[in-house]
Amino acid sequence: MPTAEQMRSVLNRYLQGVTDHNVDAVLALLDDDVSVEDPVGGSAGTHVVGRDAVGEFFRKGFSRSQPHPTLTGPIHTTPGHEAAMAFTLGLTLGGQASEVDVIDVVEFNDAGKIVRLRAFWNPNEIRPAG
Repeated sequence: MPTAEQMRSVLNRYLQGVTDHNVDAVLALLDDDVSVEDPVGGSAGTHVVGRDAVGEFFRKGFSRSQPHPTLTGPIHTTPGHEAAMAFTLGLTLGGQASEVDVIDVVEFNDAGKIVRLRAFWNPNEIRPAG
């Protein structure tokens, strides 16, 4: 079972990979059968399963929106296999700086790889940055 520090470390590396738009760095943290819902309850194509599909999902997202997350509080862990983090996600959409508040809930396997990532945010809540 991953420790709290291991889960925090993985999530900090995940955030850095997103900030750097480094798909390979993000994929290195994921289980082969990973499930990503981003956003939870979103339209078709926002729930992807498997490293290859998730890699393509992130490639498109990085290219389209140039995301840069900023934590807004500590990464919270459970005594089990899960952690959650709140952050503001900066985006560039149509040449405009925008942002949205996000809470990611993440499940890990015993090896410390991410097996499920659920991103809670609403596209209707994207706002101009600042």
